[in-house]
Amino acid sequence: MPLDVVTVGDSVVDIVIPVPRFPAGNEDSVVGEGMTWQLGGASNFLIQASRLGLAAGIVDCVGDDDLGVFFVEGLRSEGVDVSRICVKEGVRTSSCICMVDERGDHAYIGFPGATEHLTPERIEPEHIRSSRLLYVSGYALATSPLRDAALKSVEIARGVGIPIFFDPSPIINRVDERVREQVIGASKLISLNVRELELLTAISDLEEAAGTLRDDGVETVVLKLGGEGCAVNSGSGFERIPSYDVRAVDTTGAGDAFNAALAYGYLAGWPQKKAARFANIVGAVKVTKMGAGVNVPTKAEIDRFMMEHEEETDFSL
Repeated sequence: MPLDVVTVGDSVVDIVIPVPRFPAGNEDSVVGEGMTWQLGGASNFLIQASRLGLAAGIVDCVGDDDLGVFFVEGLRSEGVDVSRICVKEGVRTSSCICMVDERGDHAYIGFPGATEHLTPERIEPEHIRSSRLLYVSGYALATSPLRDAALKSVEIARGVGIPIFFDPSPIINRVDERVREQVIGASKLISLNVRELELLTAISDLEEAAGTLRDDGVETVVLKLGGEGCAVNSGSGFERIPSYDVRAVDTTGAGDAFNAALAYGYLAGWPQKKAARFANIVGAVKVTKMGAGVNVPTKAEIDRFMMEHEEETDFSL
């Protein structure tokens, strides 16, 4: 079945531990408030996209362990296409310890695993060509062979004019410069935060920095500003889109949910400003909830938020 959005790699299970604060230094300790498994990585984007009504799928590998079963079945239950997920025998599923403090901020400890074993041979050209949008995360570009699989997907999509949305991710500084340039040059839209923008451009002025990415051929740069909303740099200039006053419980996955809403708006043919405003809404709802994965906003929660804030309620494709 042709998909609306496809992504490659970053199949991760989060091990979430709420803490009152992060450890500050040597021998400092904190007491956690329990521990839960949650779908992480690419699942945040995929589940949010699916809940918004998009047909979403992933190409990747998981391990032959309980975490792998948890990841695949979790996506399947959300209507995400998992037919291109392979199981690697004797390899553990990628995971991440995610500490969340009382302010909703988070810190991560990552454990590499099966997703790094995805090879270019598992990328089916027709699967990419038949989709409407390719979503690429910087997490898929750091190591081979996963990086090579992601780049093959980018070149296939680029060759037939399928739009590419790129989120550089916090590890973009660990991605080879030539790889970064290749993906940026192929991207229709880049969505990133202030730190990532500075890592890519070494420019502190936000408008100027976003402009340099557009000079590289990117049609639209969306800058995620957390509680301040976002800014959009496109053909009509640099414009800030304010967010909403909410109490943040957990910011984990907010950027991924935001990106899924951007993709939704793009595929719906909305003006970029409307798509960005909708992405702010989805991101604002997400931070009021603990965890990501299956805890990203539902349609009902988004509808309720928009009615409470007197925003548009018709976002059907």
